[in-house]
Amino acid sequence: MYARLTLALFLIVSLATLPGCWSRKELNELAVVMALGIDLHEEGYAVSAQVMNPSETGTPKGNSLGSSPIVTYRSVGKTIPDALQRMLSVAPRMLYLSHIRVLVFGEKLARRGVSDALDFISRSHQLRTDFFMLVAKNAEASDILEVVTPFEHVPASSLYTSILISHRKWAATGKVTLQQFVTELERGGSNPVLSGVRLRGSLADGESVDNLKEVTPKTLIQHAGLAVFKRDRLVGWLGEPASKAVNYLLNDVESTAGFVACPGGGVVGYAVSRAKSKIDVATGKDGKPEFTVKLKIEGDLNTVQCKIDLHQPSSIEEIEKRLELKFSGNVENHIEEAQKKYGSDIFGFGEALHRQNPKAWKQYRGDWDERFKSVKIGVSADVKVRRTGSIVQPLKREMNKR
Repeated sequence: MYARLTLALFLIVSLATLPGCWSRKELNELAVVMALGIDLHEEGYAVSAQVMNPSETGTPKGNSLGSSPIVTYRSVGKTIPDALQRMLSVAPRMLYLSHIRVLVFGEKLARRGVSDALDFISRSHQLRTDFFMLVAKNAEASDILEVVTPFEHVPASSLYTSILISHRKWAATGKVTLQQFVTELERGGSNPVLSGVRLRGSLADGESVDNLKEVTPKTLIQHAGLAVFKRDRLVGWLGEPASKAVNYLLNDVESTAGFVACPGGGVVGYAVSRAKSKIDVATGKDGKPEFTVKLKIEGDLNTVQCKIDLHQPSSIEEIEKRLELKFSGNVENHIEEAQKKYGSDIFGFGEALHRQNPKAWKQYRGDWDERFKSVKIGVSADVKVRRTGSIVQPLKREMNKR
């Protein structure tokens, strides 16, 4: 009995000392930031914050569009926290950063280096690490955050989901998070990439709600390949084919589509359903490391715009052979582009050397970016066509039989 009373008294005293909801934040006191843009400024940084307008995003209004579903605040400071604090002079609520979906760097800032900006982003306890990082191609980050978009009330959410979908189905973009980028910076033997984004149309049209009233919006946000970094600095851009080549080597292709020439003219379209890559390291006659990239790709035919006879196994074999030559040639050319033009190992060859030959890596790690420019890299591809679709023969071939 005495033990029970003692325990009860202890629990009552403990409840009195518990902090409870001391750190609670009421939603009606917060401005929820969905996207953050960081640009270079002569005074330090120009920071843009895309904030939800709760009066417009809470309830759909059919075809009647009132004010904008988002509000973008901008301010300038010597540091990013300084700029965010100055933003409170115009924002009616405390900025809440825990729901950021995308972080956009202006190209000028990215070319100077993003490590100082990332120091705050990594250090802040309020920010999570699951948002996507982007670079505004030939533009300021603030321009991207001022455009209203169709389908999604909040443009940041639209940009976030479009990155997921385009990366899964197109394979020419990168869904790079803060943790992934920082890991690449610190690891050595590889350099990071970020997905690019640009405006298609004029900023003046894109920042107006009238842009959403058009059947074809005058201004849209469009993905723009991959931004190539050497350590923390942007050094160049890769177009669609080269961006796909990077993702093939990084084992980051879920599905994509393309085409190859038919033996007798015309084209055959294919859809990649599975792709794997492996980097093998060997020592050449001169004692220097040599690399071989091995691609294994499976796919289906999705369109046949020629008269090839698909009943013949030799026809499928010919298509596979042509696909192998196309994949190996394209990937090898784009690796060489990264070597010669940018001198940036965005594929992870240095990391492969580190794993497979640590002794050799100790010799090369100090100046790997320079040595990467001249290492020998070969590519081989093994492609298998698994399905030809609901019909076998091309319609063009069937019509000619009549």
